[in-house]
Amino acid sequence: MSPVTFAGAGVGLGLFLLARGLLARPAPLVVSLHRLERAGWSVADERDSAAATNRGVVASRIGRLLRGRLGQQVEKDLAVMEQPTEQFVVSKITTAIALCGIVIALGTALAVAGSPLPVGLLFVLVCAALGVGFFVPDITLRAQARARRAGFRHALSSYLDLVNVLLAGGAGIETSLEAAADAGDGWAFTQIRNALLRSRTMRQSPWVSFTELGETIDVGELAEIAASVRLAGEQGARIKASLSARASALRAHQMARIEAQAQAATERMGLPTVLMFVGFMVLLGYPAMQQIVRAL
Repeated sequence: MSPVTFAGAGVGLGLFLLARGLLARPAPLVVSLHRLERAGWSVADERDSAAATNRGVVASRIGRLLRGRLGQQVEKDLAVMEQPTEQFVVSKITTAIALCGIVIALGTALAVAGSPLPVGLLFVLVCAALGVGFFVPDITLRAQARARRAGFRHALSSYLDLVNVLLAGGAGIETSLEAAADAGDGWAFTQIRNALLRSRTMRQSPWVSFTELGETIDVGELAEIAASVRLAGEQGARIKASLSARASALRAHQMARIEAQAQAATERMGLPTVLMFVGFMVLLGYPAMQQIVRAL
């Protein structure tokens, strides 16, 4: 057997052992009973223990090792998607190893078929597969977080409209904020309700919690709205007028972004249309060209 076959077998065995180590194992009865007792454990300790049991010890250690080293933007995207750092790191490593295994399996199959790849080319392909597999989850996470932020901005404009309606009906500012948050469903309204609950618990202004929420999930519009409304309240201006202006500006920004995306999609459709037209012309002209070539 060739060295590539032995290398493929070794990599396959390593992948099997790594997958077995990362998979969740059933917790012993003693550990489960101790977790139910929760003697002297805080909420954070309980959450970390449950996460380690669900994701495995190896995954928890890797996540703690790389926590805070993934970049500020990645951390914000993880906060938006409510995805643990350990799970994201494991997905990066798993994707990289899976693509590397596919490349090695392809090289092994070609070697068995009698047309092996050069060792240098195989090494370059393995390194490329590792790099691509390691960064593919970042691209996917960024796209998902961007979509969720766009949904949050849509929900925020609706939330501000509800607040304006309640303020126009004579309700107070805090009552309007809480009633409008309770009127909606989804992730965005859940985050708004949590921010209002945090402000009540900590006895601070709701706009302070909204500013912190905007910084956490990287939605600058929420922080700007909170700052402008807080300034209006301090200067004695009408909060309703400020909220209405901010809601109108947010909707206008969303409409401009949607129109830009639609125009970009229209431009992207131009190339397939041209290629289809060229193919159609080639299909029509092929019989005539064939007749001309035969006549010559």
